[in-house]
Amino acid sequence: MSDPHLVSHTVFVWFISLMTGLVAGTWFVYDALKLWWLRKEDGRVPMIHDKRFGYSIGIFVGAIGVLGVLKYHL
Repeated sequence: MSDPHLVSHTVFVWFISLMTGLVAGTWFVYDALKLWWLRKEDGRVPMIHDKRFGYSIGIFVGAIGVLGVLKYHL
């Protein structure tokens, strides 16, 4: 009788880790760039303040994703 799994556990773990790391890393870089481009804008404008807050949260979420994958494998 053949194995009912399509791939081994190791392949599955590495695939999920790479996908999570790529999405989180892209999210981190994207929001970091957006925050960098807003550095000269007036922070007293509510829309700019909200964007800065949102991009900061995005950086935090991306960092947690990347660090989580690294911590799992190290």
